[in-house]
Amino acid sequence: MSYSKLDDKNVTAFIPGTIIDVKVKPGQEVKEGDILVILDAMKMHNRIIAPSTGRVKEVNVKPGDRVSKGSVLVSIE
Repeated sequence: MSYSKLDDKNVTAFIPGTIIDVKVKPGQEVKEGDILVILDAMKMHNRIIAPSTGRVKEVNVKPGDRVSKGSVLVSIE
């Protein structure tokens, strides 16, 4: 499981890849360690997890989206 973050609110892609699945919706409560997004990179499915407990403020990706390293995937408040 992996996560990168710009700050405590934004979960970012740690590597370029393609979004396979989005497991959360805006308004949803998440706990630290919950899976937010599945990111396919270099033929591996990487589970992007919540770095902290909170509520999903924004989901910036959908399945099939290609993202670059550092792209904000999900915002948590």
